[in-house]
Amino acid sequence: SSLVATLRAWLDAFGDTVAAADSLYVHQNTFRYRLRRVAEVGQLDLADPDQRFAAMVQLRVLGLD
Repeated sequence: SSLVATLRAWLDAFGDTVAAADSLYVHQNTFRYRLRRVAEVGQLDLADPDQRFAAMVQLRVLGLD
């Protein structure tokens, strides 16, 4: 889904939404909207480093690339 790809791109860009949006070839506002949806649907606090790390590990372990 685009939400998983959005989260992966954002984590890979170390939170740089401009670079992450460019990597997915989407407008920055679209990317920010998707990132808000990721946080809402996944009940993630993306400002929390522990939750970001847990999300990164889960994406890698489950192979959700």
